[in-house]
Amino acid sequence: CMLALAACVSTPQPGQPWVVTPIEGAATGPRVLGIYAHPDDETSAAAILYKTRAHLGGVCDLLLITNGEGGFKYSTLAEDLYDAELTDEPVGRALLPAIRRDEFLEACALMQVRAAYFLEQTDHRYSTDPEEVLAEDAGVWNLDQIEDALVERMTEGRYDSVLTLAPTPQTHGHHQAATILALRAAARLPADQRPAVLCARQETAEGIPDAPATLPGYPETALAADAAPLIFDRPQPFGHRGRLDYRVLVNWVIAAHKSQGTMQLAMSRGLRTHLFLFAVSPPGSAAAAQAWLTSLAQPQFTARQYGSSAGTNASSSTPIQ
Repeated sequence: CMLALAACVSTPQPGQPWVVTPIEGAATGPRVLGIYAHPDDETSAAAILYKTRAHLGGVCDLLLITNGEGGFKYSTLAEDLYDAELTDEPVGRALLPAIRRDEFLEACALMQVRAAYFLEQTDHRYSTDPEEVLAEDAGVWNLDQIEDALVERMTEGRYDSVLTLAPTPQTHGHHQAATILALRAAARLPADQRPAVLCARQETAEGIPDAPATLPGYPETALAADAAPLIFDRPQPFGHRGRLDYRVLVNWVIAAHKSQGTMQLAMSRGLRTHLFLFAVSPPGSAAAAQAWLTSLAQPQFTARQYGSSAGTNASSSTPIQ
């Protein structure tokens, strides 16, 4: 299915989710919703989403606010692949919504995401100012429609956790805005029906990320007091001699977004994903989130034993997960 995704994901009725991985019966693990501005933002939590479903038996859904058409500037290599001059702005803006939707659905299949929700707002341009879309007179996004859709999805999905990108002043204003709208939507729910809301930042060889500070003018972005960051270790070893790790899965997901050349440069760079809990999260969220991350650190795969027919490196010299 993942190699011929168009044949595996049926086109839904307008306004309905794209079901990528049908799940029968009730989830036995955590229920997680990722809320992002663009196709490819989900790569920040790709391994977490995959392991939540594949190892813990949870349910993971993703909701995208924009169509991602603003990424035309980075489509140079994809022009031959899609036989279109995608870096020409009018062409890119016309064709990228469908192209990036299909790339995103392929990524969802790789992560075993259950369903994808598309709000089809305009990816108008890059800016680090969230007010370009959040200001009352901005007229770029339908803010009421987005927030209502987020409240409806959180209510119907009964999620334990919502994942977003960390809102920092240096990041894309759409990323900041998507997280702000997710926080506002969560705040509209009663505390006993509200999911924990967490944002992700990546640790790389260059250093450990700082906790995001409250964005000026957006008090809803305050983090929970005294809540330590939760860490998912992408280089968890598994497979023969522990030679594989979850960066492989993240790289697959990144590779799905072929229209976005700069994304490919992020392969294998992220070492650990740091999750920070927002203050809007209900009581008990820190302990519940820690239990989830602890479960994600458990070994997923059973070690196989090989004989000499598999080669001179067949015996295991290191623990296999």
